[in-house]
Amino acid sequence: MSAAGTQADDRAEKALREAGWRVCTLDERDLKAAPTAVRTEHPDDPGLRVYLLYVERDLSGLVVAGADTANPYDLVAEADRLATPLAEQHLKRAWQGRPLPFRYGTNGYRWRFRNALDAEQLDGTLAPGAPVGGARSRYVFAPARPATIARWKREALRDPEAPTLRARLRRLPAVLLDPKRQLYEAQRRSLEGLEKSLAVDQPRALIQMATGSGKTYTVVQASHRLLKHAGAHRVLFLVDRNNLGDQARDEYRDFVPADSKKALHEEFPLKHLSGGKSGLADSDKIVITTIQRLWCKLSGQPMPDPGSEDEEGFEAGGTAGLTAGRPEVIYSSELPPDYFDFIVIDECHRSIYGTWRPVLEYFDAHIVGLTATPIGPTFAFFHDNLVSTYSFEEAVADEVNVDYDVYRISTRISREGSVIPATTPTAAPDGTIEQLNTVLAHVDRVTREQHWRQQDEDDAYTPSDLNTRVESTGQIRTVIKTFKDNLFTEIFPPQVDPSTGEVVHERTIVPKTLIFAASDKHADAIVDEVRRAWDGAGDGFCKKITSTASRPEKAIRDFRNKPEIRIAVTVDMIATGTDIPALECLVFMRDTRTWSYFEQMKGRGARIIKPEVLQQITEDALCKDRFVIVDTVGVTEHAMVDARPLVRDGMPETPSLERLLKACEDGRRLSADDAATLAGRLSRLGRRLDDEQLARIEGGAGGKKLTELVTGLVLATDPDRLAGERARGVVKDVAAPLPEAGDVEKAEPTLDAVDSVLAEALRPFVEREALREALLEAARERRWIKIDHLSRDGGVIAEGVTDVMRAERTVQDWRAYMEQQRDRFADLRIAFQERRPLSEVRARIEEVLALVQPPQRRWSKRQLWKAYVDFGVARDGRRRGAGWPEFLSVLRFELGLDGDEFRPYRDTVELRFQEWLARQETAGVTFTKKQQDWLRLVVGVVSTSATVSLEALDQHALCRDAGGWSGFREVFAGGERMPDKLIDELDRELGA
Repeated sequence: MSAAGTQADDRAEKALREAGWRVCTLDERDLKAAPTAVRTEHPDDPGLRVYLLYVERDLSGLVVAGADTANPYDLVAEADRLATPLAEQHLKRAWQGRPLPFRYGTNGYRWRFRNALDAEQLDGTLAPGAPVGGARSRYVFAPARPATIARWKREALRDPEAPTLRARLRRLPAVLLDPKRQLYEAQRRSLEGLEKSLAVDQPRALIQMATGSGKTYTVVQASHRLLKHAGAHRVLFLVDRNNLGDQARDEYRDFVPADSKKALHEEFPLKHLSGGKSGLADSDKIVITTIQRLWCKLSGQPMPDPGSEDEEGFEAGGTAGLTAGRPEVIYSSELPPDYFDFIVIDECHRSIYGTWRPVLEYFDAHIVGLTATPIGPTFAFFHDNLVSTYSFEEAVADEVNVDYDVYRISTRISREGSVIPATTPTAAPDGTIEQLNTVLAHVDRVTREQHWRQQDEDDAYTPSDLNTRVESTGQIRTVIKTFKDNLFTEIFPPQVDPSTGEVVHERTIVPKTLIFAASDKHADAIVDEVRRAWDGAGDGFCKKITSTASRPEKAIRDFRNKPEIRIAVTVDMIATGTDIPALECLVFMRDTRTWSYFEQMKGRGARIIKPEVLQQITEDALCKDRFVIVDTVGVTEHAMVDARPLVRDGMPETPSLERLLKACEDGRRLSADDAATLAGRLSRLGRRLDDEQLARIEGGAGGKKLTELVTGLVLATDPDRLAGERARGVVKDVAAPLPEAGDVEKAEPTLDAVDSVLAEALRPFVEREALREALLEAARERRWIKIDHLSRDGGVIAEGVTDVMRAERTVQDWRAYMEQQRDRFADLRIAFQERRPLSEVRARIEEVLALVQPPQRRWSKRQLWKAYVDFGVARDGRRRGAGWPEFLSVLRFELGLDGDEFRPYRDTVELRFQEWLARQETAGVTFTKKQQDWLRLVVGVVSTSATVSLEALDQHALCRDAGGWSGFREVFAGGERMPDKLIDELDRELGA
């Protein structure tokens, strides 16, 4: 055997031993001992090695190991070919006397596995619904443990017709309802979509459901079905924040299955890995933990204690300094790859695709993602397998979420910025006015240390400098005062009896309000101004809840449950995932241009709450039928992007930059994510440096500008470019394991293809000490934020965003989109003109809508129709409850098919009907009174459904009362047209 083959054997045997197999030769075989992998020569190919897997004395499977360059896909195919002859050769030992079912192929680096029983019954016959071409193989991190194969064998004997988990997933029962809590239709669709995906063995599935619409409850229901009806061994629920794990634990513990008197966790034990020393038991069937804590278990890193500073660093961001590069995982006997059958990732729009991807791909498990806001990397990670979708607008229409209003507060400084003068007029004791140099406080962002410095020249700052370079006390004070002054007059106005004009209810208790600040320092300033504005309130009235605050998890619980805490100020700790149903007001004092992040922040206010529960928190609230976004930064006005920030670890700016540059100094390799973070830090830093600082950095970089350094890092970490480099690297590097078709994007980057590109971009930071020092010096200067206490703010514009204002923008955006997709809408116009069937028209419309990018996912038939009504285009139309007819009338108007005036769809159908009747009269066809009545009923069906069919006559209430299809057939029997032909003609003439 070649040297490469010998090394592959060594790696294969090491993996087998780690998984618990005793590896030996035929001569050393002792089947009474531990489970054994018996090494043998391949019968035909001396370059391959075969390992026979004995479990409980039965020959149950095999491994075919090849050289480093061998494709595991080809090796597992060779295992398939040998499964039958080897079973015949060892007939007395072959399990169940059948071809060996558990088959592996490996080149020592990668393992591929096929379980033949996924497509067969135990007797070898093809299973109903099995994949065409037999069981599907898959990559695994390592071979299964003997105990796992022993369990698989027991399960197969227990149910010979559906001997594996994947076989059982194809025949899950259809019962979905929990009588104690009816599933929403969206939850039902999500379960059905997920189970259809699992039935065809899709390894990853994405569920998109609006915030507050019951994603976790849906997965709890799914977990029960998978554990009980599919015989899943264990389910993992992953979060990236501890408070989200607490919420998931409570949801699982509160669930009582429909067919049981026991809570779910009593039937299937639940383990919440939250303590630093907590471990797992084999009896645990549902495990909840953070992905960071899971990585600690898979990497040998010590786990931080609950509530410690180290654990706070774990929250949502990245590796929190535990490693400078990409988290590597090693085989864990406590958590082997076959430990979980299903992994559910909560809030999966966050950083699961790069930094934490090795943790997810370590396990041989189906992965289910939950999010309200999928973005590009989300779809890519889940292979575009979106099994169900439920938008915020749908959730509002179903009364699963509450809708929102927007109230804008704009000030002169927030619109125009201000100027800090170099000198300030000061009155001398004798009454004369002197111009003295301005002295301002400069506060260290991290330590809060305060220095007073003289202002040497006028400093003009723009709105974008607010809370980054300059903090304006006057701007913050003006916003908070305006918010307070208008809170009970315009934001939450009194309810007035429309007939008498009398006030029937007014509020005096500040609604639960969450303010989003730009930074931790900004949050401190806001808290101070809130407490100053509500001067009669104590410290408990307003709380800061950020990762640096004392016991933030407890602070979140207190804000959720305690009536005395009315306002909380956060940066991003409560921005996603956290449930605070009593929230009625969100104040944006920080901007974001990322669509998904804004939707998550907005979702904090969308939760529904029962009136009696709300009144326990806010005594004078009658009910929560809406929430209010108070926009002080224009976050609701500008276009959002579907983007992932360069900064990916969520750590404070300067320490993170220090950590990354220190890694470069030590010669430690930075991952693509860390390099992207470095680019983000430097880009933000560079926008705020003066010419002198930039010149020092350029000198330290040997003449390269900071923008050039950043561009190099961005190009070296661009996902599309990396994918191309990976693909080219796989082709160039003959020693690299070959990816299967369609799997190139998952191939590991090779040193020649990707690492060299990244290494070149990082070279200046590694080799030039002067550059690192210049950057750190500039960053330390950037830590100071200037406090402008001189500028007086004013020019306040405070107004609610009306339905007409919102509708105007929606209509303008929609028209711009139609212009952008002019050719596709031209095809749609032709389909209308040629009276194509509704099914074809709908398909074309859905195709056009599918091209809408995530920032415009708010578009729906209902919302567009409401906008056209509110904007005055669809006059006299009802605002809500729109269906296809209303949407078709909007499209016909925009396509110019009905002239210059908007025509309701009912009028279009009526006009077509009159034209059809005229043609019948010209042809000498007359209708009896009963026939005319029936034709009028058909017109009504088309007006409300845009189509008509035989089935519709039995489903439409008025038609059903008149006898349905049978009644229609009886009335039109014996005419020139058969009744069914007449229905087809009316559908063609009146519909779509």
